[in-house]
Amino acid sequence: MMIWRAFPWVVLFVLALPAQAQNPFNLPPRPNGPFEIRGVVLDARTDQALPEVEVTIQESVQPSSEVFEVVESSSNGGFRFANLAEGKYTIRASRQGYAPQAYLQHENFWTGIAVGPGKDSVHLRFPLHPSATITGQVTDEFGEGVRGAEILLWKEELENGVHNITQAESSQTDDEGKYRLEHLPGGKYSVSVTAMPWFSRYAGSQGVTTWFDGKNQRGKMQVSLMTGTGAATHFTESPPSADGLLDVVYPTLYYPNSRDWHGMGWMNLLAGQTESADFHLQTEPSVHIQFQSQPQDAEGGQSRNVSLLQELPGGGQSTISPFTVETESGLTEISGIAAGRYYIQEGVRVDSDSGVGQEMDLQGTVQLGPGESSAYGPAIQCEVRGVEGEQKLEFATAELKDAQGHAHTIVVYPRTDEEGHPAAGSKFFNLPTGPQAYELSLSQPPGLVVKKIEAKGAKVTGTTIETDGAQEVNLVVTVAQVASNMTGVAQKNGKPFAAAMILLMPADHKDWERLVRRDQSDSDGTFRLPSIVPGKYELLALEKGWEMEWSKPEMLQPFLAKAQNLEIGERQEESVTVEVQ
Repeated sequence: MMIWRAFPWVVLFVLALPAQAQNPFNLPPRPNGPFEIRGVVLDARTDQALPEVEVTIQESVQPSSEVFEVVESSSNGGFRFANLAEGKYTIRASRQGYAPQAYLQHENFWTGIAVGPGKDSVHLRFPLHPSATITGQVTDEFGEGVRGAEILLWKEELENGVHNITQAESSQTDDEGKYRLEHLPGGKYSVSVTAMPWFSRYAGSQGVTTWFDGKNQRGKMQVSLMTGTGAATHFTESPPSADGLLDVVYPTLYYPNSRDWHGMGWMNLLAGQTESADFHLQTEPSVHIQFQSQPQDAEGGQSRNVSLLQELPGGGQSTISPFTVETESGLTEISGIAAGRYYIQEGVRVDSDSGVGQEMDLQGTVQLGPGESSAYGPAIQCEVRGVEGEQKLEFATAELKDAQGHAHTIVVYPRTDEEGHPAAGSKFFNLPTGPQAYELSLSQPPGLVVKKIEAKGAKVTGTTIETDGAQEVNLVVTVAQVASNMTGVAQKNGKPFAAAMILLMPADHKDWERLVRRDQSDSDGTFRLPSIVPGKYELLALEKGWEMEWSKPEMLQPFLAKAQNLEIGERQEESVTVEVQ
């Protein structure tokens, strides 16, 4: 069964009660009945019984349902939930030194416990995996601990059939510069640190004066270093100052000591293992970017909007917040950043997370000429509308993908048009210059399909949009919610099979990121796949699919001969039985 948001683990520790204790925390009433769930909690490495494990139960398999009872495992690892009504339940366990987890959890899926006549819910074996820990200290050039440094934990794991690098969690160093990342499942991890020199943090409350030359003029600016955002001030004549000594930064470092995430090292943590990752930071002069914020040819007197992005592990990008100051003469200076490679984006109406921009190696002081950082063509307006008479869209996520696979994602939010028709509001963004062909798809909410695309300034063929890169484009995309649902039973040798990976993928193996549906079979072998877009699919149930890079067709090839071929229509309810391989 799939989970859609993080587990409320903090609640587990607060609500922990002995099995027979009273309930002073106003937990929701239990679903009373004649059934029970019984089992034993075991160390996943040694198979030894674990006492004093907090086990929680909640009705149904939806993460939004509330915990209605918490018990503690006995000396032989046993636990029991009695007087349960027929239905499905989720159980989770946590114990000091062990990563919190749901029953037979894989990625964001787990197995729900089916309770009722003829269903075995009293012989559960709950393997609990010991947690790993990473500790470390961040020091400055004088060997002093750096307080308040941001620590990011990166994990390389198999997720959605692909080996990805994702940010697992974050933390901050204490007064001694120390940090601790715990309750981690075993796996492959790395760490990065971002910090600000101590005098920069304190300077923000008092104000810092910096000086620079712009077109042979001397300027005096006030900047807020406490928040990391620039406070625009007016230009005043004044002699130069020596406060440039404060104009230094710490570069971001990746374990063990790399400024580039491509060179970071990895720790292969086994369950129960502890590793150390220390960092030694040294200040260096800040890079400065100067540009004319109000160029003479700016249409309508609009100011230039320059954004600074840096590549993250795994290929993502994040916008950084440097210090920005502006003078009366229209000269803007960005500082407070370390030397390195950045993406510089420019545009008045840029609203795309694609990260398209000019990559530059920034060192010292950089002067940006008119349009030098711009990699954008004319603006595109996109409006997503629901079919008249259907439920109003709360939001929609559309994606334009070019021939090279670069994606431009647009999230549009609700509004109603002048005629009162439901619509997901208009959104402006810019695409790169030059002729391009884009394929439009909808990823959220699940089950949306494109019914019609109307365009001005572009040619539309099906869901392909061709632009000349010169004229502004206006799109109106009409969508419909036509998703179907599938329920079924996973079996092996004629018996229900729990914890199998259920995989429904498009038969042509295209656009699988948007169309694939997965689930994990529950204790009675049942599963549910919601919001299936109409089309032709292949259905598989795999016993060891969680360990497989199934996004690669060659990995699935040995199993496809026994796959079920299905054609899913609009708004239908399918029920199937699938053999586990």
